[in-house]
Formats: sequence, structure tokens, C-alpha cells
Amino acid sequence: MHTTTIDGATLGWTDTGAGEPTLLVHAGVFGAWFEPLAGLLGGRVIRMLRAGYTGGAAVREPIELAGHAAHAAALLDRLGTGPATVVSHSSGCAIALQLALDRPDLVARLVLSEPPLIDELLDPADQAEVRSTVGAALGGAMAAAARGDIPTAFDAFNSVVCGHDYRAVLIDVLGEDGLARAERDAEFFFTNEVPAIGRWTPPDPARITTPVRLVRGADSPGATHRLIARLAAVLPDASVTTIAGANHLLPLTHPAELAGAISSSSVAAAGSPSHAGTG
Repeated sequence: MHTTTIDGATLGWTDTGAGEPTLLVHAGVFGAWFEPLAGLLGGRVIRMLRAGYTGGAAVREPIELAGHAAHAAALLDRLGTGPATVVSHSSGCAIALQLALDRPDLVARLVLSEPPLIDELLDPADQAEVRSTVGAALGGAMAAAARGDIPTAFDAFNSVVCGHDYRAVLIDVLGEDGLARAERDAEFFFTNEVPAIGRWTPPDPARITTPVRLVRGADSPGATHRLIARLAAVLPDASVTTIAGANHLLPLTHPAELAGAISSSSVAAAGSPSHAGTG
């Protein structure tokens, strides 16, 4: 893992393979979301470890989501990749959308896995229910984080968003040490990233002209499915892939299927017709 400092923030990356570039922009809470996926992709794969998740000195200054997008752009510029397929998950999808708007020259296509359940993206009919479930869990997590109790915050949030068996999944995929590292990473998420998500104004999806593949887990809540259907309806060039047996943990539990969705996205962008639907 290489590290570099951009605008005073330290971020990490790995850069493997050769050919068409893919940039992996992980979700919040912890930085290891795309570890299983990275080795399954062809071409040149750049796995970015976002500022706040490198395990270095704590980040004291707020980093807006546009700042994370600017870090991704600066990394691609430094590596001289040219336009890349940008793969993201959960809150990473917000960063990827911002990157596509701010630096369209660097984004050949987007793969958005399980975009975050935030009001600005949700179907309005789902907002009240999501506030009462995910919002309540996040509120409890934020209260615990404010007391300095990050393990309780980590459990309160992930139990609702990822399912009550999330710890078993993390141990199975990342090991006991990986789970411990994920809990340490979460401090940045609750103290810095969650407030930044609350301040983020999503770009008008109609302005995102790059091809977009939206990926959802079949076992994810209906609100996620409707959010993705809503995005697919307004994005100019969008298609949808549903992964059977998966939920919000799909980059960890179904990396091969996600790799297949990324590969088929590349084929579609190269000339096959793109459509909203399931695949």
C-alpha cells in the first residue's frame, strides 16, 4: 500500500495489473470493502484507501465528499491513468457521482453498488421509514461515538444496515484482525464522514452522461431497490444488475458476482446497448 498527501490529507492506494484502468472507491465505516474484489478484476486496478482510513494520524479537519472526489481525481492525475471505470459502494457512490460531475474527463463509466439511503436519493415514499430504521440506528451510533464508544457505534449501525450476522461475515472474509481494524476505522466515519454526507448536495443525475451500472443485492431492503430504480430512470445511460442472495455486504460476500457486473458494464460501454433492468 502506497501513501501520499493531497491537500494535507493522507490517502493510500495499490496499483496492480496493466491495461484499462479501474478505480475502486470504498464505502464508509471501514476501508477494506474492496479487498476481495481487487484481485478478481482484469486490467489495471487502483484500489484507493480514502483519507481517514489509512490508519495514520487522526483527521481533525472536516473532509467534504467533494474533497474525497478531489483526492480521487488527484490520484488518477498523478498516476496518469486517463479515464477509468470508477467502482464504488454505499457512501463511496456519492463520491463517485461527484467525481463524474467535477472531472468527467477522468471517468469512463461508473459502477455504483448499493448507493446510500439518504433523503436526497431516496424515493420520497421511503423517507419516513428509512428515518425510523436506518436513521434511528445512525442516531444511536452517533451518540455512542460522541461518548467515545466506537465499538458500540460500529455495532449499532452495522447491525441495521448490514444485518445482524455482519460480524461473522467480516471475520470470515477479513479475519479477526480485519474486524478489529474495521472498528478502528469507524471513528473517522462517525466523526467526520457522516456529517459530510449530511452536508452533501447530490448532483442532478441527468448531468451524469457517462454510462452507469447500478448494482443491488436481491436481499437488500425495498428502499434500496426503489432508490436504484429511481436513479436508473433519470440517469441518461443506466443499467441495473441484481445479485442474488446479496445484501449491503455484497462486495465482501459476492465479489465474483460484482466483478462480473463490472466486466459486463465495460462491455456495454464499449458498444452493447445499455438498459435499465435486471441482469
